[in-house]
Amino acid sequence: QRKAAKDPQRSERLSGKEDIAGIKSQANVAEVFLARGDNGDLSRIILPVHGYGLWSTMVGFLALDGDLNTVAGIGFYEHGETPGLGGEIDNPNWKAIWQEKEVYDEGNLALTVVKGAVDPSAANAEYRVDGLSGATLTSKGVDNMIQFWLGENGYKPFIENLKAGEA
Repeated sequence: QRKAAKDPQRSERLSGKEDIAGIKSQANVAEVFLARGDNGDLSRIILPVHGYGLWSTMVGFLALDGDLNTVAGIGFYEHGETPGLGGEIDNPNWKAIWQEKEVYDEGNLALTVVKGAVDPSAANAEYRVDGLSGATLTSKGVDNMIQFWLGENGYKPFIENLKAGEA
């Protein structure tokens, strides 16, 4: 099922303060994909995302489970990041780290990409994703993209409406 996430309050141009993902402008309508089980319950939502890395705009999808808080996966289908460094955003091992990470902590965006490896026993590890070794700016770009698209200026209002049964 396809849904259009619409926020008529959004202008197309983003100010520097709003534009943490480096995308310069944002469409007022975005096509998102909802997957439903046989019983009609939401099983997954797939959100198109894009943001600037070191050399290019990274374009892909972020999938959340039906609880709208657990990452099912992330993938990029277009980017120009350095092979072997930032290009590791395509590495299946790195993408697997995202699975089962949590997005929001009591309604606040908590998911973040950190520098280095996440200690699984550390507090808040469920919200942290390992940064890419040798690719600090690409890692920061992915984090900025996540902060934008899952935040108030991105899909968060739509996700909250879905949770409330309004979308």
